[in-house]
Amino acid sequence: MLRSQWQLQATELGMNVVITGSPRGIGLGMAREFLRRGHAVLVSSRGREAVDAAVARLPGEFPQAQVAGHPCDVADYAQVEALWDAAVAAHGRVDIWVNNAGRDGSKAPFFTLAPADYQATIATNLLGLMNCSRVCVTRMYQQQGGWIWNMEGFGSSGEVRPTLAVYGATKCALRYFTRAMVAELKKTPVKVGFLSPGMVLTELLVPPPEQRGAGWQQTRKILNILADNVETVTPFLVEGMLAAQHSGASVRWLTNGKIRWRFFRSLFVKRDILAPLGC
Repeated sequence: MLRSQWQLQATELGMNVVITGSPRGIGLGMAREFLRRGHAVLVSSRGREAVDAAVARLPGEFPQAQVAGHPCDVADYAQVEALWDAAVAAHGRVDIWVNNAGRDGSKAPFFTLAPADYQATIATNLLGLMNCSRVCVTRMYQQQGGWIWNMEGFGSSGEVRPTLAVYGATKCALRYFTRAMVAELKKTPVKVGFLSPGMVLTELLVPPPEQRGAGWQQTRKILNILADNVETVTPFLVEGMLAAQHSGASVRWLTNGKIRWRFFRSLFVKRDILAPLGC
């Protein structure tokens, strides 16, 4: 089958990538990995200072890098439209859009949360996902191609944990929404995929000391078995995105088989991945 003109152009010139929530953590790690492979990246988050700092720092790590930045609150549809326009102005088109922006909110029983707290989590994780998807689908259809990748998290597979009711609910909804998008876009040039990084040591996963409750030691034990650093996971995620061919593709780091193997291995080999963090 002949590839579309869009696919040929993207292959010849490299990919142009937008990553929301990317001045730090997994988002920044993915930005580095795309740049390492010669692709152009636009970083984004709500804070202009954080975006500007990332844009200033990355060219020092990758001298030939094409890096741009634009602040955006994904919960605001007009700002998402402006983010797309900024990416096109900087790099000509958008080949890959990664919906990575996320918020976990306060870790407390739902009935104790302030309405503003859980509303902000829903606005970023779910409304933001929909805003970005709505903008990307129409624009990518016009340019005859593109990939949208949605970042899963705790709750995507139906896991339940006290104090994570809102975050988990948004990630459960994200998986349903992504599946629906795959079905709706089946006969279009726009593709949608799932990203699952597993347990990655970022501030979303490791709470500050004052927020560690009575169950922290058990949590620490599990993290030392299953968690990984950003630098370990993000090359795998980026390679998976670049290699994907079909809509509905899943790039999953921490598979069930890997989980079983790590628990078995932990009986013989003790791992302390949290030690460098002073945890």
